[in-house]
Amino acid sequence: MKRSMWIPALAAAVCLGGGLIQAADKATVSGEVIDSSCYVKSGAHGGEHSGCAGGCAKRGVPLALLTDDGKVVMVASAKDGETANALLIENVAKKVTVEGSWYERGGAKIFYIEKVTPSK
Repeated sequence: MKRSMWIPALAAAVCLGGGLIQAADKATVSGEVIDSSCYVKSGAHGGEHSGCAGGCAKRGVPLALLTDDGKVVMVASAKDGETANALLIENVAKKVTVEGSWYERGGAKIFYIEKVTPSK
């Protein structure tokens, strides 16, 4: 995986400048916590991929959510200076429900997480 390809994605997730569009209401999203790089590149996810995904996340590869209908949701922490990986890493390859808000700019749509609840 090339780190340079993640720089623009991370910059978009971190920058909260003027003109940001926020959904009117809070929302929830449920899905499996995945390593975004391996999933997009090879479809890797699930328990058999948890070790790799956890290692990639510790090295800075962004975690994301894979919903039951197969959509990948890119995420960020709602708290400034905190990464989504810090919120999700203990649940890699497991299903969670996250609470927060959608933000969108320039065609990029990111879910900003306020709370993570592991699925039962």
